[in-house]
Formats: sequence, C-alpha cells, structure tokens
Amino acid sequence: MKRFEVGSIEDESQAEPGSDDAPRRRGGRAVEMVPTLVTLGNLFSGFLAIAYLTDSMHSPDAASRIPLYEKAVWLIFLAMFFDAVDGWVARRMGSSSDFGAQVDSICDAISFGAAPALLFKVMCQSSETGVADGIGHKLSLVLAVGFLACAVLRLARFNLETDSGEESHQAFEGLPTPAAAAVIASLAYANISLDPAEGRSWIHMALPYFMPVLAFLMVSRFPYVHAASWVLKRKTFPTLVLLLFLVGVVVLQPEIMVPALCVGFMAWGPLVWVWRRFHGREEPIV
Repeated sequence: MKRFEVGSIEDESQAEPGSDDAPRRRGGRAVEMVPTLVTLGNLFSGFLAIAYLTDSMHSPDAASRIPLYEKAVWLIFLAMFFDAVDGWVARRMGSSSDFGAQVDSICDAISFGAAPALLFKVMCQSSETGVADGIGHKLSLVLAVGFLACAVLRLARFNLETDSGEESHQAFEGLPTPAAAAVIASLAYANISLDPAEGRSWIHMALPYFMPVLAFLMVSRFPYVHAASWVLKRKTFPTLVLLLFLVGVVVLQPEIMVPALCVGFMAWGPLVWVWRRFHGREEPIV
C-alpha cells in the first residue's frame, strides 16, 4: 500500500530543479488530485443534503418540506456515485494512498452516516403539530445517533482491515455504509412517492424498525459482495440480459424497484451467513 509521507514535501523541496525527480514527484502529486477531487464531490453532496434537511426543519408545512426531502435523497445517491467512482479512479491511476483512504472515510461518515441519520430524524419528527408521528423525539434521536455511530465504527474497522488493492474491495465484512444509506434514502423516496402531499405512508411508520437493523448489520461480520464489480465481472450474455431487464424495470417503477433492490442487498449478508452455517462453516457474527 502506498503511504502519504508528510516528509515528502521536504524531500521535493531539496531536489534540484533540473533533476528528473522533481517533475516526477510534481506529476505524481497532480495525478493524486483527481481521485481526491472526486471524493470531495462525495463530501459536497453529503453536506448539501444536510443543508437541505436543516432548512426543512424551519419549513412551515409539508408542501415546503417534501421538496427539500427529495433533494436530500437524490444528493445522497449522488454521493454514492462519487464514492463508487473515486476508488475506481484511484486504483486505475495507481494513486491509492492512506491519505486518500482517510479522506474517503471522513467523507463517507458525513454523506452515508450523518446525512441519512438526519434524514430519518427530520422525517420522523416533522408534523404540523410539532409532535413526532409513530415514535417520540427522543427515540428518533437515539436511533439516528446509533446509526451514525455504527457507520463511523464500520468505516474505522474497514480502514484498519483493508488495504488499497483492488481484490480487497470485491467483498466486505458487514454492510457497507453506502448500502445502508441507500436503504434509508430509497425508503424515504418510496414514502414520498406513495404520499407526495404529506409523506406519511406505511413506509414512514416502518422506517424506525430499519434503523437498528442497519446499524447492527454495519458492525457485523456478515459477508457482502461489491455489487457492481460482481455483476461486471460476469461477462456473459445471460448477465447482460438480466442487467438490461433490471435497468428497464427500475426505470419503469423506480419507487418500487430501487427500495426492493436496496433492501434485498441488505438481506444478502444474513442469508449467505445462514447458508454457510447450514453447510457447516463457522463464521462470527460480529
């Protein structure tokens, strides 16, 4: 794994201007800016989602809150796109580093920890009477903080146990934080689609039960695959047909298929763990 050396700045300053080392180092540093800028796109999207959610707390009615919720949901999905691209760009350019990994984790903590936790909190606490629907203000806050804490713990463990090689990013232990955020964002999107006026469908009442499950799955040892890599590596005609079919169905019914795919991926880890236990393989849960 490449290391981000603090002393590299001093080393470069000591290199002679006409030497071959100075331009090579400057070029290497310029290359590393590309994946970092993509990662900062993740950060910007997550912060903007939080900003919209903060504005929604001061909205007088549901008609002005719902559009802000929708913007926050799409910004969380946009952050997922940047998160998927930055790692691929860094590995393709050979610029993976501890520095980039730490920046990525900090951005993930904001976009996939704080933003979805706040989305859940404001959706549960917002009502015309100022009283939370379904659960109390304190319980919604506890569930949101618990989700955020487990997301941060998941990211810290991932950094300690994973190197920068591409093979180490093909499978994960524990539900990845972007996938957990996708479950919350997709359910929020489905809730708004079912009740555009108030955002009070049955999904709104079921969402609090997902929060502790998602928090536990993130810190668990349940096996998960990198979904995009798993699909793209299977370069067969049936895989192509299946992928086109899924894309078509998602485009036709996004409010149903996007949450279904996200929740299905969430359930993947426990189901694989149970299947392996049934076949005699002992694996830890946490």
